[in-house]
Amino acid sequence: MTNIPGVRSALAYAALGITPPMIRNALLEDSAFREEYGIEAEAVLSFAESGFSFPRLELHEAIREILAGASVKEVSDTNGKKWKVEVGNRSEGSPVIELICGEESLSLPHYGVLASDTAARLRSLDESADDVNLPISNREAWRCVLEARPLQDDEVDAFHSDLRDTPIERARAIRREMIVGQGSIQCLVPLSRRYYDRLVGAYDGSVSIHEYATRSGRKLLDKMIAWRPYDGLLLSLCLASHPSMTAEIDAETLPREDLLRALDFLDRQGDRTSQIGAIEIGLRVLPSLPEIQPSLASLVKQIRNDDTTGESSGFKLFSALFLFVDGELSRARVMASEPPFFRRFAALSQAALIHRELAGTSIDASKFYDWTFRSRGEAFYLQSVADLRSEPSWHPGLASGSEFKAHSVARIAGAATNSQTEAMGEELGEYVRECEAWISESLENWLCCNAPGPLEGSENRVPLPVAFADSIVDQLATEDVGPSSFVALVNSALVFQVGIEQAELAAKALEMCGHRLAQVDSRTQLLAVLSGLAKVAASARSEVLANELRVLVRRYMRDPKLSPSTEEAIRICLVSAASREDMSGWRAFVGEWLTELAFGDLDGESAMAFRSHLRFLCSTIPALWVTCGMADAALMARTALP
Repeated sequence: MTNIPGVRSALAYAALGITPPMIRNALLEDSAFREEYGIEAEAVLSFAESGFSFPRLELHEAIREILAGASVKEVSDTNGKKWKVEVGNRSEGSPVIELICGEESLSLPHYGVLASDTAARLRSLDESADDVNLPISNREAWRCVLEARPLQDDEVDAFHSDLRDTPIERARAIRREMIVGQGSIQCLVPLSRRYYDRLVGAYDGSVSIHEYATRSGRKLLDKMIAWRPYDGLLLSLCLASHPSMTAEIDAETLPREDLLRALDFLDRQGDRTSQIGAIEIGLRVLPSLPEIQPSLASLVKQIRNDDTTGESSGFKLFSALFLFVDGELSRARVMASEPPFFRRFAALSQAALIHRELAGTSIDASKFYDWTFRSRGEAFYLQSVADLRSEPSWHPGLASGSEFKAHSVARIAGAATNSQTEAMGEELGEYVRECEAWISESLENWLCCNAPGPLEGSENRVPLPVAFADSIVDQLATEDVGPSSFVALVNSALVFQVGIEQAELAAKALEMCGHRLAQVDSRTQLLAVLSGLAKVAASARSEVLANELRVLVRRYMRDPKLSPSTEEAIRICLVSAASREDMSGWRAFVGEWLTELAFGDLDGESAMAFRSHLRFLCSTIPALWVTCGMADAALMARTALP
């Protein structure tokens, strides 16, 4: 019965009606799917920045006739408005299609692929591909088609989609939206895996950013520079979120004028990631290019003077962008099968690209940060704590603007020690020395500068110095176990590799004090201890400490004055769960603790937030349903949601 064409078509139409929009649109764009089920789709081309839409068939036919020699054609948009279709710029490369209606006009590049003349089609392809740095393999695939014939309607859409999935075209789209006061999520964070393969390269199995930089990263950077030295350098610097990537940029072969031009541009309207990369490159080549001193001094001064608490802070804005992009990639499960460091690398690079387009605008960093946190903060945080199972050293609390600034200052100081300091000159040298002095100004600054970055969560940490190990033992040996007993342990875990023996000393101390800490002055102090011990359990992979911490949290949740909220208990649970590296142990620990919390004393609002967190976690890691089904059922009963 279902093999009858009319029935199959009707069933397909019915199924599409209840399919999520993203999947439905992808199916309707597939010509093979439409042909198989006899679906006729009246495609509409929308030009988002202008707000105008046109029937695809009518517009493409008019363009074909114009390219074939017709002087002027006329088309109607979806609102019935009449537009003249003309050709512009015939004398300068491939023609650009112009749509004109009174005082309004639209330019439509990249439509020369509809020309009947083979040479014109191929010229249009080469210009379009070179304009956006389209990969050679994609360019050659389109060339095979265009050598034989013009593109069909579906192929034109696919061709334009191919061009849009490039960092150059994406940056232009972001800029166009910002000019008209827009900024859609789908424009800021494309969900095409092809796009990210072009932005940061395809994942090659590397286990760290260092390994990736010397393998696929170096090849990608070389291709960018070979494309166009100036534009390629600026694009490469969006990937400078780690010094390993900057080290692979072959700056010595760059034309002098292109490097000077890039430094000047980044000084005027650069993003923080590119500015740090430019400083590292500049200090490397400074002895042979002393004329770049003023630009480098100005860039270092910008980094040094950035007030991360202010509304105009570049680091605060970048932090918000990273949180937003990584949260959206996590929500959509883009790069779900790659190591966390690689997804974060893509998120940091996209955040840098957006940041550059926002530089110089009047955006309020504080309001933007609040918006990003509300829209993607939950996804970012939950994905980050889930990532701790495989990369336990970096946690989401280290994604603040102040942390990014501290790492940038440390990178400047590190790059300076590897350069010829006498080549710096007075002004640049003074700024660099101020960065070095800031690091050693306080223990807090030193810890921030030496804490792992978002791309370093899987790396082996520096071994714990003997003096620090002795201090941990001394503090935990006290009879009155309180918050001060764990200061050395928690602070050491931020920078050094705390071993299982130190973590188990803490676990033993919790057991000996009956899971009741002495001299706790406030909830804030208690939560600092609980959160710190959760991070120690994760980084040391100490199941014993995680188990004792769970008992400690359970004990304090009955305390009317100091009780952590359910939200806070969930966070402690998810961080300490990284003490289990294998999936079965991790999901069992998370499931048991979250189920216990789900059956606890919850009001309706807390239960709804809890269920939202749980549903996201289970959608990200489906294996969690095995151990969290009972918790979900309990929360569903409390919230009375379907």
